[in-house]
Amino acid sequence: MIGRTAKTVLRHARQRVCPLRKVCPFCFEAEHIAGRNHIPHLTVDVCQAHHAWLTEERFASGAEMKKQPDTITTAEMALRSLAVTGRAIAWATEKLCDGLDFCAEMLKEKRH
Repeated sequence: MIGRTAKTVLRHARQRVCPLRKVCPFCFEAEHIAGRNHIPHLTVDVCQAHHAWLTEERFASGAEMKKQPDTITTAEMALRSLAVTGRAIAWATEKLCDGLDFCAEMLKEKRH
């Protein structure tokens, strides 16, 4: 059985051969934000680039995506995965706020 480190190395090798592309409106795929084996029906659509990024973040956070032996561990892994999603949403929201703040400042300068 291949370990997590080996999977990450393989994923990085695939990304070098086929580098991530810019966000494309046609490349959306279902992201199982709590883990396919934990809460399979809970998904959002993300592009392939962000799907890969979120997957790496989940591995780094200790969220195990394979089926777990008991309900408590399944809930823990789902929550770890959801925490990664929450941090990503917070990051994206902050970037949007920064962009809006920049636009507001530019509009203020043009009025004066």
